[in-house]
Amino acid sequence: MAAPTLSRLATAIIGANAVDQIVLAVVPLALAAIHTPPDVIALAVAAQSAAWLLISLPAGALADRFSRRTIMCIGALAVLIGSLLAGGVVLAARPSVLWLSLAAFITSSGVVLLVLSVFALLPQSVAREGLARANAIFEFGRALAAIAAPIAVAALIIHGQTIVAFGFAAFAAAAALIAAFGIAPQTPVATQRVPMLTAIKDGAAFVVEQPILKAIATCAIFWNIAFFSLIAVFPPYALSVLNLSLADVATAWSVYGVGLLLGAAVAPWAIANLHTGVLFTAGPLGSAFGVLCMTALAPSFGMPAVLVGFFSVGFMPMIWLVLQTSVRQIVTPAPLLARVAATISTTIYGIRPIGALMAGAIAANFGVSAAMWFAAIMFACSALAMLVSPATALRRMPANA
Repeated sequence: MAAPTLSRLATAIIGANAVDQIVLAVVPLALAAIHTPPDVIALAVAAQSAAWLLISLPAGALADRFSRRTIMCIGALAVLIGSLLAGGVVLAARPSVLWLSLAAFITSSGVVLLVLSVFALLPQSVAREGLARANAIFEFGRALAAIAAPIAVAALIIHGQTIVAFGFAAFAAAAALIAAFGIAPQTPVATQRVPMLTAIKDGAAFVVEQPILKAIATCAIFWNIAFFSLIAVFPPYALSVLNLSLADVATAWSVYGVGLLLGAAVAPWAIANLHTGVLFTAGPLGSAFGVLCMTALAPSFGMPAVLVGFFSVGFMPMIWLVLQTSVRQIVTPAPLLARVAATISTTIYGIRPIGALMAGAIAANFGVSAAMWFAAIMFACSALAMLVSPATALRRMPANA
């Protein structure tokens, strides 16, 4: 079984993420342009994120049961079909909410299949020492797409060039598909077939029983509750409590993006040279420090404290993300790789809406400042999950499974 080349895996995953971000940016803007009610727009956006919640577990089981290259190709094809369908719907005289939601769901489902397959294939492509660098490349590309796509799409829509955005999406999807098909055929990892539910259960059980993976999953749950609380309440907090402008809010989020990019760039060096246990705790601690800057310091120091806070929420957690992804690939047996990734992805994406809803309820009853403190507490809990885990004792990356 030939090892997939890193360049093809990188092209496929970065191309798919670029399409996902373009569609995510176009859907709400296109619907808003025809005066679609906000709650309907929210449902269309939710259709895209729902794929991670609904598709991940069966997709992980399939990627561990059949050829991961085949699942990757199916995912890339779905990304291309979804982007073309979304382009056709948006360019219609009056975009259909139903069809646009379906296009977004198909696109995101393809991304799920492709991402899980690439996660499982990567350990075959690079040595253990190269996993951090490879994962950092993937995350750098994803972060760059997440930052650039909304800006570019908005500019194109303003100038009446929405078709150009979908031209870029089609190009990126085609590149992902070509890269996927360029990988040599893979022999299925599973030596025996078990029922789908049993296969899914085995992946979840391994996460619960493996101490480091359990700590990573627990930390990620609290972190995502905190982060989506921050997304939900920071704009009204900034406008009403800190007296900032919408431009200031946009600037703060752009600094968060800078933190993501720099974190991805620094991650391989940090993981190779610094204490692994320290890095495991520094990510969530950096997030807690960032929100403390926004809650405790920003009322007195204003925008500088906000910028430091958002940079901290982006920089250290990105290093943590690259680290934990690499560790998961090392400590997980090859036949379980995709199912373990799917279990953690489902847990994370399933908890995100709960974080936003909890923050909204706190803000409605106790004010936006209280909701910001809730985010800080959740980030602190994510750090605590790592501090009490065996991961803090790791001086270097763990041994292979």
